[in-house]
Amino acid sequence: MTIIYHPDKGEKEEAMAAAPSSNSEIPFGAAFRKAHFAFSPRYTPLNHGSYGTAPVSVQRAHDALRAEVDAAPDPFIALEFHDRLVPHRALAAKVLNCPDANELVFVPNATTGSDTVLKNLEWEEGDTILCYELIYDSLAKGLSWLEETHGVKVHIVRVAWPLPDDELVQAMVDAARQINAEPGRRVRLAVIDTIVSMPGIRVPYERLVPALQAEGALVLVDGAHGIGHITIDLASLKPDFFVTNLHKWFFVPRGCAAFYVPKKHQHLIRTTLPTSHKFIPRKELGEAKVDDGTAFVEQFDFTGTDDTTAWLCVQAARDFRSNVCGGEAAIQKYSYEVAQRSAEVAAEILGTSIMDCEGSCLQDCFFANVRLPLELGTGSGQVNPAHAAEVSDWFKITGIRESNMYFQTCYYRDMWWWRISGMIYVEVEDFRKAAEVLKGLCERVRNGEHVKG
Repeated sequence: MTIIYHPDKGEKEEAMAAAPSSNSEIPFGAAFRKAHFAFSPRYTPLNHGSYGTAPVSVQRAHDALRAEVDAAPDPFIALEFHDRLVPHRALAAKVLNCPDANELVFVPNATTGSDTVLKNLEWEEGDTILCYELIYDSLAKGLSWLEETHGVKVHIVRVAWPLPDDELVQAMVDAARQINAEPGRRVRLAVIDTIVSMPGIRVPYERLVPALQAEGALVLVDGAHGIGHITIDLASLKPDFFVTNLHKWFFVPRGCAAFYVPKKHQHLIRTTLPTSHKFIPRKELGEAKVDDGTAFVEQFDFTGTDDTTAWLCVQAARDFRSNVCGGEAAIQKYSYEVAQRSAEVAAEILGTSIMDCEGSCLQDCFFANVRLPLELGTGSGQVNPAHAAEVSDWFKITGIRESNMYFQTCYYRDMWWWRISGMIYVEVEDFRKAAEVLKGLCERVRNGEHVKG
């Protein structure tokens, strides 16, 4: 799904006055937050995109599972868990339109899934990884590790967002062709996102996957912001590797992510991280081992003792989305609209603008990015470049300490951006109040308070 709803002014004012209702007959927004989520009444949850949350009904299902495993851990973990996990993997596969559930396993988070790919591929001299500069930081660190330990080259396409989708796709394809044209080099892996984390922007991944595969690259899609946020169709997309967090936007408790590897590539993923009891060595005590076709799934089901009861909450999360929220379309419509309208209000209060670009899908998600009224420089009221990196952390610490608001901001290409996360439990008024707080914090930054401590 690509949400491209752009209401006119009259529609915006009408919708801001009356939020859509869920099946529970409690309107989305602050009332829904109070009825269905466990946030402290003193805390305003503005940043769903970073860690997600689970509604009370799903938390209760999770608590029941934890109690069950504590009552009899041996049968639950050793005898029952594998079979009980099957329907939840199947449900996740159905939501992602993955025709074969045995091509999809669970891992604790998207970082684990992407790192599993990086550490399993057998790298050869001349292999290059292609990416752009806004890939997730921990994934970028994983690429740095490969450079250090395996001599893999990482080629970063330094395009500046916002930019049209056509330009992004062409820049990535041109870079792949340039690398492949060099003697002894090839693009072995390309790394892209469904939605970039910071700033929060949708990527035309549906176009990038086939375009980069056509240049001979394996494509790893970091869909951390994927399931529950935008509609993912793996049968149509056909990525080489795909990972998406269920604990961010799908309401499964932390941490649970789906890791997709098609059958044709499962031989490339030799081991889990850490290596599982179910790992099949090519040789053991001099004897060749044979994979009967179940090794991939069984390895990931159990990699060592951990609390993976959240993985058995996919059905509870889906039930809440369907029975209480009114289904995916209702969630998507409200979450998109509240993000974009809140950004408009915030930009007006801050006297700035929203990140956007004609010909780009970057706003077609539950994120919006509002520029902060800060200027880099050494003059009066400007942020000294030597202290630019300190600003975002100061916003977080001070916002929580003084207002119980956590501001997810980032410094990108000499500007600061506030990432707004739309979700069914927030409303425009939450962000209106937050924007007033953030406006005051920006004034204090211009006075150098973030440096003074």
